[in-house]
Amino acid sequence: MSGLAMTDRPAAGSLAPPELPISRPVPSRPVLIASNRGPVTFTRQDGQLVSQRGGGGLVTALTGALAGSGALWVASAMSDEDRQQAGRPRIPFEAGDSTFDLRFLAFDDDTYERYYNGIANSVLWFVHHYLWDMVRVPHFDERTRADWDAYRTVNEAFAATLANEGGRLMGSPAYLIQDYHLSLVPQMLRRRLPGARISHFSHIPFAGPTYISILPRWMREELLSGLLGADVVGFQADHWADNFLLACRTLPGTRVNLRHRLVLWEGREIRVRVYPVSIDAEAMDSQARTRVVARARRQLRRSLGTQRLILRVDRAELSKNILRGFLAFEELLITRPDWRGRVRLLACMDPSRGTIAEYRRYTRQCLLAAERINRTFATEGWRPIEVRLEEDQPALLAAFGLYDVLLVNPLFDGMNLVAKEGPVVNRRRGVLVLSSNAGAHAELGRYALTVNPFDVSETAEALVSALEMGGAERRRRARGLRAAVLRRRPESWIEEQVLDLDRLGP
Repeated sequence: MSGLAMTDRPAAGSLAPPELPISRPVPSRPVLIASNRGPVTFTRQDGQLVSQRGGGGLVTALTGALAGSGALWVASAMSDEDRQQAGRPRIPFEAGDSTFDLRFLAFDDDTYERYYNGIANSVLWFVHHYLWDMVRVPHFDERTRADWDAYRTVNEAFAATLANEGGRLMGSPAYLIQDYHLSLVPQMLRRRLPGARISHFSHIPFAGPTYISILPRWMREELLSGLLGADVVGFQADHWADNFLLACRTLPGTRVNLRHRLVLWEGREIRVRVYPVSIDAEAMDSQARTRVVARARRQLRRSLGTQRLILRVDRAELSKNILRGFLAFEELLITRPDWRGRVRLLACMDPSRGTIAEYRRYTRQCLLAAERINRTFATEGWRPIEVRLEEDQPALLAAFGLYDVLLVNPLFDGMNLVAKEGPVVNRRRGVLVLSSNAGAHAELGRYALTVNPFDVSETAEALVSALEMGGAERRRRARGLRAAVLRRRPESWIEEQVLDLDRLGP
């Protein structure tokens, strides 16, 4: 997200700005991308049709990596204006150095609701993040089957569109199917184009074989066989790839080679690979060099005074484990009263999935916990926890630059880019406290303080250790984190996927 501002001098002992990776183009093969949410959404302002670039790591990674490739991106229509554009065969647009064609698919409200909230967010997201309270949920019934029919319908529409568009291209295109929303597309596309080169990438975790067995057998087997329609199935980290391989052993007719990460199914060999998503450090550095960010940084510095800063940045999402993070900070204040008045927790929370009741309840629980902790410990001139719900990018970049401790403690997370963004931007040799269940831990764990995200006491102890860590150790860890993040260019993630398809031949 950011780096050093031109208007500010580095603090004494701060790290030098990172050497930024050099971009390289991806291999020259036609590329078709499919994802639920596209790179832009259309709206109307003052009667004019305008496009707004989508957020999130997927859009950033793909637009940066495919600059100049002339890719086609197929996505669901999100707005009324998107649905109006769905009648057009292709919509050209530019994002920085990238030129794409976009194709929107429109669905009726009931079908999309069942596909998106009924299955993708309420079943697949929950199973892969281990979120169910199994005494009470889930329960699968006829409504589940109806929701799955809608999920299948949407996936069929994507597969049909990709097959139609790919058939018009010269050469053999690479089909890059993105995430859990479109788990059935690879097999559906394979039936239409048996020789197609298909990759599916999961940005989220993948549940182990015991937990995924909670799903009805018919759903689990269709899910796994859908993914096995791809030539290459990709994940963010080794743990998720291994979970997928173990789950495939439960699918009748498969042979699984765990050592070489191969699955033999229906006469085809499917490769399982790991492609860690990285961040665009150059873009972050450029954003942080703006005057508005420098001003926000000065404001935050004045607000903190001599206080130390613990920062967390999350969507208000069940898997992010915000509540236990607050409880760990409370335990720190209880067990180490000498830190009262000397440290502040700043929680930047982006409201998420407000249409789902459980998410609304969880956000409310987090806010109530913060209020209770503040009532208990606040003194004149000091409030232990500050929660920010508004979206303020300059303020967020300022906080990244000034934290002493970055707390990233998800229950389970495919990667978690905050763990990578913070160390690149930070100017205070900030310490990363990182969940062992974040995909980023595979790359960054060596230089972070690792915690079990369910262990509140261990997390509290790690926060104290981070606050009291000596300068030399902080510097060593900060440099290690920064180097680990910059080791992978953002383009590498997609280059490696296309190259793996290239190696399979035309």
